[in-house]
Amino acid sequence: MSNNIKIDQKDLTRLRQKLNKLSLLDRKVLSNELGAAGLDIARIAKKKAPVDKGTLRQSIRSEKQGKSVEVIAGAKYAPYVEFGTGGFVNFEDMLQLGIPKSYAAQFKGKTDGFMKPQPFFFGSARIGLKKLLNRLEIQIKKAIK
Repeated sequence: MSNNIKIDQKDLTRLRQKLNKLSLLDRKVLSNELGAAGLDIARIAKKKAPVDKGTLRQSIRSEKQGKSVEVIAGAKYAPYVEFGTGGFVNFEDMLQLGIPKSYAAQFKGKTDGFMKPQPFFFGSARIGLKKLLNRLEIQIKKAIK
């Protein structure tokens, strides 16, 4: 059984409206929430990542740099596991986040194999971003009371 969370345009519009209100929040609160989201996404991705020798799972990490957070799957083969190869390539999870197909297309065809996708990364990002949205909504309600 798998759980998929999709963020539709209405949710993105709500997020944009809420982000406009973030100026009411303390910068430290926002920084902490972003850091927590990065760690949460990395944790979920590690759980979802397929395991052979554990290299892929061990390569997943979150890095906070100033006002931004990056979640990284550092194994060289991570995109091929996420998207598949050859005729099996599937970008659906990534596209649902609004990331252009051209990003993942760079990995298509760089390997001769035909591997089915085993998505672990972008679906985890959707889940983590949804949780972040919920936490920010609580913080915004607190800030605008």
